[in-house]
Amino acid sequence: MVELAGRVIAGVPTLPELVQDRLVLFLPGPVFAFVLDRLLYLGKPSFFVGLILLQLVAAGLVGSLAARLRLPLLLGMVFWLLTGLVLLPAAGKGVFGSSSAVALVSLLAYGLYAVGLQIGLGIPFVSPRTVAVANRPAPPSATGQSLPTRRVLVGTTLSAVVSLFLGRSVIGTLPSLPPTTSGALASGGPPGSATPSASAGLPPDVTPPDQFYLVSKNLVDPVVDTNSWRLAIDGMVTNSLNLSFADILALPSEQVYRTLECISNEVGGDLISNGLWTGIRLGDLLRKAVVAPRAALVHFSCADGYTESMDLTKALDPSTLLVYKLDGQLLPTKHGSPLRVLGTGTFGMKNPKWITRITAALSAAPGFWEAQGWTPDALVQTMSRIDSPSDGGSVPLAPVTVAGIAFAGDRGIQKVEVSVDGGKSWQTADLEKSLGPSTWTLWTYRWQPPKAGQYQLVVRATDGTGKIQSARQTDTFPVGATGYHSISVQVSA
Repeated sequence: MVELAGRVIAGVPTLPELVQDRLVLFLPGPVFAFVLDRLLYLGKPSFFVGLILLQLVAAGLVGSLAARLRLPLLLGMVFWLLTGLVLLPAAGKGVFGSSSAVALVSLLAYGLYAVGLQIGLGIPFVSPRTVAVANRPAPPSATGQSLPTRRVLVGTTLSAVVSLFLGRSVIGTLPSLPPTTSGALASGGPPGSATPSASAGLPPDVTPPDQFYLVSKNLVDPVVDTNSWRLAIDGMVTNSLNLSFADILALPSEQVYRTLECISNEVGGDLISNGLWTGIRLGDLLRKAVVAPRAALVHFSCADGYTESMDLTKALDPSTLLVYKLDGQLLPTKHGSPLRVLGTGTFGMKNPKWITRITAALSAAPGFWEAQGWTPDALVQTMSRIDSPSDGGSVPLAPVTVAGIAFAGDRGIQKVEVSVDGGKSWQTADLEKSLGPSTWTLWTYRWQPPKAGQYQLVVRATDGTGKIQSARQTDTFPVGATGYHSISVQVSA
């Protein structure tokens, strides 16, 4: 309860937040992918609640031990020291999370818990000369239940209720799937953008920021103050740079349409969005810093402890940007404000958010997700999805518009094909003009069902190199999901 109050009032991270990175890395990659695929946006709040419950169980065990030894204050101090000097350093956070605020809040939490146990168990605050008196059993109440037991029950119930309230404040309203945008274009779209028919059931060509998919490793994402934020560029460079947000804004910028997809996006999934981004070329900064010829890569460090690397050749490519706007507005906090990386051809994990440091180096340790077993290359798999009609839905015995998206990273989309007989035969769909070389392609296919009945619709795409997407059904771990998306449709007379 005290930790949650510290997070809500003063922004001090809770113990679950401090240890969650190490716990995630302990999870086998396939297990993590399975959980993410099933829970999607409910994954983080579920994980947070699970860790809070685990912490409550641990507190209960400590309370039981304190009741036996009748030394709650001493045990509280011991476990506070174990947390700060053993648990947090083992989680890679340093002594007491390298934060005096964490040390103070955790001390207050353990101290109040110990005092509560002392009072609840009826153990008087006595001097050593009266320990014998303190160790005498408490008299039972008239109902046969000890008063200390009642106190503990009431105190535990009150603490649980307050903790639930504070916990909800920490994680906010439980996340759900983003609002569906099929069949409705975003209002006020960028000038010159494609305008597919709303009746076709296609998503907006440019995803509104509040509907852009969200995935991060954090239970609670960082909120970075742009006024105090700095971007350091160091390592194997001649001129180290330390730039403010104003410095970034003063540099020549460009706008690009680009699609981002999460490597955990399952076949037919919605962890993919398209945006209009504004930013600067990463290569321009690296050339100002004068990267040593021997350097092989750049390593990104972020405000949330996330790390990732990029080959120097790709970092110097004009298509690789550091972006600070999404759809004309400054980056929302959850999308990496004030600055994030935006490359081409790779999944979202290679485009870190909240970056604070770029280090030129010969080599680097595996990034956060690579350390869990995900591919270090993270190249986008060619994908296609049917957005309309809906799976399991019913359509009339009349011309039907089948519609969806296809994406192959910077390879582009050459062709999309639709099958209405479960993959036995294929017909070519119509493609909308893409907004850029690294964006999704919207497609439609006009289908006339020959008769009423059940139909299995399947889609596949061919990328810009002429390679058809893989038909092999695989899970997202470790290189991204592959396979054709299919739906079942009932045609009614």
